Amino acid sequence: MIRKHMRSAVLAWLASVSLVVSAPSARASDLSMLGTWKIVEAVPAPWSRPEERTALTAHGKHLLNMTVTFKPASVQSKFKLFSCKRRVAYEPVELPIDALFQGNLPEPNPTAVALRMGFPRGDVPSIDVKCINAKFTFHFRDKDTVMINLNRVIYIFKRQR
Repeated sequence: MIRKHMRSAVLAWLASVSLVVSAPSARASDLSMLGTWKIVEAVPAPWSRPEERTALTAHGKHLLNMTVTFKPASVQSKFKLFSCKRRVAYEPVELPIDALFQGNLPEPNPTAVALRMGFPRGDVPSIDVKCINAKFTFHFRDKDTVMINLNRVIYIFKRQR
C-alpha cells in the first residue's frame, strides 16, 4: 500500500517537473519595452542597509504613479532622467540571476533573493535602454512587469493597456 502511494507521488512529481522544464519561458528578444508603463511600486533594494530603508522608501514614493512611454525613437516621461528625445536604443539581453541590478543582489544566495522578488529561475530576460543621457537595464519579472534599480530603490513598472 505504501509503495503504491509512493509510486503515485513520484509519478505526480515527475509530471510536474516535466511541465516546469518544458514550459516556454520568455526570452529577451521576444519582449518589448515599447508602449506606456507606470511605476506602481518603489521599495528599498535588498542590498540597502537597514538604517537607510526609511529614507529610501520616502525617496521612492516621488516617482510612484509616473508613466513612461517608450517609443521606437524616444522615451517620454516627466522625470527628466527617463526622458530621451532622440537616439534611443533597445538591446535585449539575457542575464544570469547574479548579474541582476548590476550584480548587487546580496550574497550568499542571490538566487533566493531574486526568487522572492518574483523573478523566474535561470537567466532573466532584460532590455538595456540606451539614451544620450543614461542607460537603464529593465529586468522582466513577467511580460508586463519590469524592475530597475535607481539609487538603491527598486522601481516596479507595469505595462499599461
